[in-house]
Amino acid sequence: MRNMCLLSGLFLASGLFAGCTSPERVSEAIARKQAHLPESWLYLSDTSSEVATLPKGMQDALAELRADAQREHASRYFTVFGEYTPEMQSRIEAMNRACTEAYMVSTNKLSSDLTPELTSVSESSADIWWDDQIIYNIQGRELHDDWRSFWLMDSPSTLNRHPIIDTSVP
Repeated sequence: MRNMCLLSGLFLASGLFAGCTSPERVSEAIARKQAHLPESWLYLSDTSSEVATLPKGMQDALAELRADAQREHASRYFTVFGEYTPEMQSRIEAMNRACTEAYMVSTNKLSSDLTPELTSVSESSADIWWDDQIIYNIQGRELHDDWRSFWLMDSPSTLNRHPIIDTSVP
C-alpha cells in the first residue's frame, strides 16, 4: 500500500512539473533580431546590404544625418553631456523608424520571406499552438479516465456478497 501511494505521488508530481506550454510575447528587441534589423541605422556603413536596399533619397538623408552626427560628436555639448542634443536624438529616432519602414517594404526583404506568418505549409505559430492546446486538453481528459480506471473508480466493486446499488448511473 505504501509503495502504491509513493508511486501515485510520484506520478502526480511528474504531471505537475511537466505542465502545459504557453505562448510567450516576443519582445521588440527579439522581433528586431528575428527580422535582422539593425539597432541603429546611423552606425551601418554605406556599403551594408541593409542600406543598399533603401531608396536613394533615404540613403542620401542617412548620409547627411551621419555627417551631422559626426559634427555634433565633436561639439562641446557632446563633450560635456556625453550624448547628442535632444533635437539630434529625435532626428536619429525618426530616421531609424523611416529606414526600418522602408527596409521592411523593400522588394529584397519581401522576396526573402513571402509568407512570414506561416510556420508550416498552411499554419501560423498561433494555429499550431491552438492545435496543441486541443490535443493537451483531450489527452488530459483521457489521462483522467485512465487514472480513474487504474484506481478502480470507474465502476462499483463486484467483490461484496451483498448487492450494491449502482449510484453512478442516474
